[in-house]
Amino acid sequence: MSTEDFIPWHRPSPLLTALGGFQRHPTDPLRAGFTVAGPKMNARGLLHGGVIATIGDVAIGHALAVQSDPPTPLVTVNLSCDILGTAREGEWVEIAISPTRVGRRLAAGTARFSTGHVVATVTALFMPASEPKPAR
Repeated sequence: MSTEDFIPWHRPSPLLTALGGFQRHPTDPLRAGFTVAGPKMNARGLLHGGVIATIGDVAIGHALAVQSDPPTPLVTVNLSCDILGTAREGEWVEIAISPTRVGRRLAAGTARFSTGHVVATVTALFMPASEPKPAR
């Protein structure tokens, strides 16, 4: 796995922008990646589990949203994260997203994080975002 096939992912969300350094595949919305560094690490120098959940949520949501034209704004209704291994400082983590359902009322998908071995899987369920109601 390498970063050669990826380009910077600008502003995927304010939180991911703050964590920094995320990349996406230029033509495949089901692929993303990043290098483990800085605020993505825990005190032991490993990829933080909370970062895995956060990145999985945003990456899956984006990949599912762009399955329709125009993209459907989605909100997360359930998120599950299984940590299966570790990623150390400096390692490239590639994310492969698999949509499992894209319907009118619900969308679901899974993201596999790997460095040559599987680090984690994140599964998420989304529903279309409703329009905010006017304040009274």
